[in-house]
Amino acid sequence: MNENLMMMRRAKAQLANKWVNVAIGSLIYLVIIGVAGSTSLLELIVYGPLTFGYYLYLACNIDRGENNLNLLFKGFERFADTLVAGLLMSLAIGIGMILLIVPGIIVSCGLAMTFFIMVDDPNISGIDALQQSWNMMRGQKWNLFCLWFRFIGWILLAILTCGIGFIFLEPYMVAATQNFYRKLRYGTY
Repeated sequence: MNENLMMMRRAKAQLANKWVNVAIGSLIYLVIIGVAGSTSLLELIVYGPLTFGYYLYLACNIDRGENNLNLLFKGFERFADTLVAGLLMSLAIGIGMILLIVPGIIVSCGLAMTFFIMVDDPNISGIDALQQSWNMMRGQKWNLFCLWFRFIGWILLAILTCGIGFIFLEPYMVAATQNFYRKLRYGTY
């Protein structure tokens, strides 16, 4: 069976009986990011800390069944590191997208493990996490792109629900990507 399909099935199993909790967490995360997006500067400031917190929230929910919504805001306790990681990721991906879409996708895949690394290592700096992500993804970007591409149907379906479906799709995609990260880092998920 295809490894990406196995990661997606594992993500579904990890989220079983937790869908309501993670949907609430996703709703909070997506609303804050959406509201912050109305002001580009505010979005750049909150993106890193909130994304770190969201990944931490999902990891704790999946691994320990811990449904603590306060974890969504833990990135603000590491504000400098998560801000730097978020800003540099946004800048690099933005430049890649301006050059052409493909370089932006390559950069996005290369830096995708940054916040997973930061969740695993509370002492790593944002810059070091970005470097580790880039190194970890050497030779793996296509595999991650293929995993993400498997969600295209779900993304279209979420759009058809006027975006409401994203509160369920977001944790599913992040959990599958976390499985990808853990497979690379630890050899298993």
